Amino acid sequence: MKRRLASAPFSVAPPSDSALADQALGVVLALLVDLDGAAGILVASADGVQLAHGGRLHGDPERLAAMASSVAALSDTAGRETGIGSPRCTVIESNDGRLVVRGMPLRDRAVVVAVLTGRDLPLDRVSHSMAAAEARAALQRG
Repeated sequence: MKRRLASAPFSVAPPSDSALADQALGVVLALLVDLDGAAGILVASADGVQLAHGGRLHGDPERLAAMASSVAALSDTAGRETGIGSPRCTVIESNDGRLVVRGMPLRDRAVVVAVLTGRDLPLDRVSHSMAAAEARAALQRG
């Protein structure tokens, strides 16, 4: 079941834990404010279930959630296998934009945050905003 906020480009697919969905939407909204040039933001569970998204995502958010989860899992495995440790974020850079993926805990559950941007939004700004979103979420956990 999805619920839309009154004529806004946001969507929440609440899991059994509605507080998790609410916090995921909070991450989406905060990143959309912080990253004015971001095309879209998505939060998914570690197993690829879409929790919330906002902005202009190209394609199906549920498919993007599954792909972002897979990217995060592959990055984590690559970091472990190469001995470089856990990744902070993974970037897919293409001709027309970037997909930046970062894992973080929300309400003691692992989630994946995906940010779609154009190439004009500085990558360090995206990374900083994603880290700040993770820090805010940690404060809400207590």
